[in-house]
Amino acid sequence: MSAAIDFTYRYAFPSRVAPSGRGAPQLSLATCGADHTQPYFFEGRLRQPRMVGEMLYVLSDVVRTHFFLPRPALLDPVLTSNENVLRIEGFSGCCGVYARVDLPATAFDGKRHGRGTTNVDFNVAMRNALLGLRDDEDVEFAVGADEVMLSRGNHRTVEKKVKLPLRWLKGFSEVQAYQPRLELKMEVAAAEALRFVRSLPQASRPKMPSYAAPAGRSIRLSQRPQKGAVPILGTHRVRIIEPLLVRAKSLRVWADDESGASAWEACYPQGSFFLMISPEVYRGFSGEGQALSALAEPPPEVVIATVRASLKWQSQLDPDKLAAALGLDAGEVTAALTVLGSRGLAGFDANTQQYFHRELPFDLAKVEEMQPRLGNARRLFEEGKVQSLGGGEGVSTFQVQGTGTVHRVRLSDERDACTCPWFSKHQGQRGPCKHILAASLVQQGQDRDDA
Repeated sequence: MSAAIDFTYRYAFPSRVAPSGRGAPQLSLATCGADHTQPYFFEGRLRQPRMVGEMLYVLSDVVRTHFFLPRPALLDPVLTSNENVLRIEGFSGCCGVYARVDLPATAFDGKRHGRGTTNVDFNVAMRNALLGLRDDEDVEFAVGADEVMLSRGNHRTVEKKVKLPLRWLKGFSEVQAYQPRLELKMEVAAAEALRFVRSLPQASRPKMPSYAAPAGRSIRLSQRPQKGAVPILGTHRVRIIEPLLVRAKSLRVWADDESGASAWEACYPQGSFFLMISPEVYRGFSGEGQALSALAEPPPEVVIATVRASLKWQSQLDPDKLAAALGLDAGEVTAALTVLGSRGLAGFDANTQQYFHRELPFDLAKVEEMQPRLGNARRLFEEGKVQSLGGGEGVSTFQVQGTGTVHRVRLSDERDACTCPWFSKHQGQRGPCKHILAASLVQQGQDRDDA
């Protein structure tokens, strides 16, 4: 059984769509912060109710689904609000699919009253009501404790006691390490994208990849790799965005060539739905280890603390501007944001290629303790089982004592490598092995001594 911690959500009321005091339907999302308060962010009018309803419904589908092994639904999604963007994000139960809805300020008539990150109650009745929203009606939107309902004495607490899986927390940490490596591969009109998605097999092919290949202004499914094609393992994971493409403007396809992870973004005139899938169906983002290097080789803690103190729920964090304002090196700021992202204190937007501030409403202070590879690497380092063998320009070699054998590690600017069976199997696609991490710790000490 996977590790988990007990967690209780307390909502002031169930999320719902109901008439407001002014007669118009109101989509009210109940929230719960880490301290069990019910933050109130804003209320306003949706300019395109049907679009928002469909995006939120598909996101709730992702959060409630296990695409690999059938298990019970887990969690409500996470919402981050600031003056510019409302973001709602979550993971599938298997942690192999990440979804995020981005709604800019232009999607609403109204002003935001607060900044912050919170959980949102997604219940069955609210899900069903989302599909009934229409563009020909005024739909008011409220995030947080609804003042109208409270004034009518309709306040009650809704509790959800869950086992909060550590793999879900690790997934949020890991996905931020993948997204900066995504490259935009193609963008096609929504009608072409819809034809493509409908052509995808319903059943998963867990071991044999299919490929999304560009074909002029369209996209087609291929069973063979080719230049510019994006691999898909588990086509059923991509099919979940099909309902969104009926009214979307276009589909953007992103990919990380090194790992095989991909992202599928349904773009609207006002907002987007970003779906990211892991390289293989059985691989959850929580077990990838992409954040390990950032955790093993962080910038000085004073730099991390300085950058964190500057976070004020910004929708974009420009490292160059932050560095100039804080008197730091831009590279140090980027490294600090990477570490803060691994701790759940920042998300990443592939479109802007910048982080945004959000703080998950869970305690991620023990993220590093959830990483057994990093813990094992530190033990190897502390027990003196790593020996430097020297090296040339941009290359360092080490030998690391393993279980009954000695492994050779090569650290280079281009690519790290190790002779252990784990690295031979994965070739770095699932993050560094413990021997590479241990050698990196030794190299850090050498660099500090040289300085």
